[in-house]
Amino acid sequence: MVFVVHHLVCGGVDQALFDLICLLDKDCFAPCVFVQNPGGTWEGKFREAGIELLYDYSCRKPTRNPVVKVQNLANRLKVSKAYRQGGEGLLDICCPDADIVVAYDVWENEPLVFKKGARTVRYVHGDIGTFESYREDILKTRDSLVRYDRIVCVSDAAWHSFCSLSGLNQGVVMLHNPINSDHVRKLAEKPTDLPDDLPMICSVGRLAPEKGLERLLLVQKKILDQGVDHRLVIVGDGPDRSFLERLAWALGTEDRVIFAGYQENPYPYMKKSRFLVNSSFTEGLPVIAMEAISLGVPIVATIPSVREAFGEENCGLITENDQQSLMEGICRMLTDEDYYETMKSGAKKQSKVLDGRAMARKVEQMFFQLVPEKG
Repeated sequence: MVFVVHHLVCGGVDQALFDLICLLDKDCFAPCVFVQNPGGTWEGKFREAGIELLYDYSCRKPTRNPVVKVQNLANRLKVSKAYRQGGEGLLDICCPDADIVVAYDVWENEPLVFKKGARTVRYVHGDIGTFESYREDILKTRDSLVRYDRIVCVSDAAWHSFCSLSGLNQGVVMLHNPINSDHVRKLAEKPTDLPDDLPMICSVGRLAPEKGLERLLLVQKKILDQGVDHRLVIVGDGPDRSFLERLAWALGTEDRVIFAGYQENPYPYMKKSRFLVNSSFTEGLPVIAMEAISLGVPIVATIPSVREAFGEENCGLITENDQQSLMEGICRMLTDEDYYETMKSGAKKQSKVLDGRAMARKVEQMFFQLVPEKG
């Protein structure tokens, strides 16, 4: 089995892939990852976990053997030919034994995922109903979408949007991304140097426009102006970091915002916080939301799909996807102690339900349906 990704960086999709592979039953599956663009910051993390990484040159090995050198040259020519054909046939050369190919996060050369004799799965991580550029990227490949044996949407909201806008429903399923909940709880016990003089709220994710962090800083300023003192810690890095730091300075809130940067282990920051804020404009189902609940940390979110992580419990507050509603939700969770304790209690109850192994079993069942002999 091979998972195909664009690159491996510090994002929610890559964390979800890492958790899924770690949770798969290795007696039935031998997963590896084909990386389209080498050099991502998380490649070392995958290797340290024993996950095999493949690249378009993986079929060629350093050697002094003249016969192998000729074979390497032949493979190099085959790889070049595959790219001229849009990538189709590349995996036949680089990982000929794969019986399932999962297009997990493919941005380019999508035809490469169609390998002779292999079943193909396409993951849809976002809600194409609310994410215009993602919708365009998905729908422009509609001709290839019909070739997949399964299309996996990671939330009910993403599933409904995909089926409605693509007109496809045959073989389209909803499966939540599994989280390694036991691992998250263990890592959350590590110490942090966060101050504890004020209530702390936490945001974790890539610092990019779609994450809504600009409006989160504007919301925080308004709440502080109302006399509700607190501190915001933003864990993550990305193209907007410099802009967001300048914005906090311009708003005069720089002493109430901590830009923690990229953290390989964000969970102690989450556990030490009063609640997690997800201010995104669009998401499928954020992995970080499920991870927060696995720690018993409630959530304020602008994304309806986050409610799917709540199960039967009240684990937080889902606001409208606008600045005023987000401000009211955060303010309530900071000032209404009875309401907050109810949400925190719900998150603790739901944390016992978020079993990563059980979630992974559902994904495995989908693979078994495609290749029955694996079961």
